[in-house]
This record gives sequence, C-alpha cells and structure tokens, in this order.
Amino acid sequence: MTPSREEYLYKLEDLSENSHTGNYLAEVIGKVIEKIGPNKISAIVSDNAANVRNARNTLQERYPNIENIRCIAHAINLIACDITKESFGDRLLRKVNILGSHFRNSHQSGARLKQLIKENNIHGGGIKLYCKTRWTTASDSVDSIIRLEPVLEQIAINDSNLLNDRVKRVIQSRNFFSDLRILSFVLDPLRKAVLALESRSATLRNCYLSLI
Repeated sequence: MTPSREEYLYKLEDLSENSHTGNYLAEVIGKVIEKIGPNKISAIVSDNAANVRNARNTLQERYPNIENIRCIAHAINLIACDITKESFGDRLLRKVNILGSHFRNSHQSGARLKQLIKENNIHGGGIKLYCKTRWTTASDSVDSIIRLEPVLEQIAINDSNLLNDRVKRVIQSRNFFSDLRILSFVLDPLRKAVLALESRSATLRNCYLSLI
C-alpha cells in the first residue's frame, strides 16, 4: 500500500512445495524487499502464526527501518472466533441455527414467517443462518433473531402446530432473547471493525481474484 492508500499486488507465488518455516518465509519476503528497495517499504504486516512472526522478526533485524506489524483484522477475527466458541456463544448460535433451519426447510412455517414479517412491516429479511467458517455471520444471525422476536413469539403462541417441540423450546426458553442481545452487544463492534478494514482492501482482493 502506498502513502496515498493505493494497493498493488507485486507478486503471487505458489509455496506449497516448501516447508513454511520462519527462515524460509523471511528469505522469500526478503527477495521481494530487495527488488522493491528496503527504503521504499515501511512495514510488513501478517497474521501472528509462529512461523510468520519469526519471519517478521528476522526481517526487522535485517531491515531496522521496516516496522513489524501484526494484522489487526486477523487479531479481531481470532477474538471473535474465541467468543463464538465459548459455551455461552456456541449454545446461542446453535439455537439460532435450529430456528433458521426449521423455517427454511418447513414450507408452512416459512410462509407464515414471511407473512408476519410483511404484516408487521419488519425490514431486514428473515432468519440468517450462522456459518462457522465465516464468523461475521454470527452477528447477522443473532441480530436477525432479535429483530424477529415478536413475530417468532407470535407464531409460538398462535401457530404452534407449525413448530416442532425443539423449535418451541428454543423460542420459549427463558432468557433466550435477552442472552442474544448480550451476544449481539459483544459481536457487533467486532463485525463493524473487520468490515471497515476489509472495505479498504477491496482493491487488493479484486486483484487476487482476477489472478486466480
């Protein structure tokens, strides 16, 4: 990235045939640094795996003018993943997916949910499923259930014949919606931070996709 915030992909290389030790990565990155010019590079940014951390340390010793920086987006990702893996978050997200799967797979329940969403003028769509491989969906999933709380409770009371016992227990379980609000309060700032960082790197991602 240049001082004017322009992003360039200088090199893309397949390293799958080599062992990714810290020394090896430092050697590969060092070659790029030498070609560009150490005086033109201000920082090396990566995740914090042990091998890349060692590579960054080696390169900073070799080039003291180049900063050694851990990727903040990756750090936020790790924090959020830890939150979703804890029993509190994991339990709630499992219940969210129970609801999402039911209303997606049951034609009658799904139709009734859509009808009530429209009648109550609720914006934002239906229930969004949580995907473990993309943690930002956790915040969207939780928020979708919170947004649909009155509709889901209405279905549980007036259209209980459309729901199986498992779904009824989730909707009517004590503190379910209040616990979701706590989880949302924790996840939402992290999601916004990562999305803001990702939006700045959109140009670089497009370069990667074009090359692939």
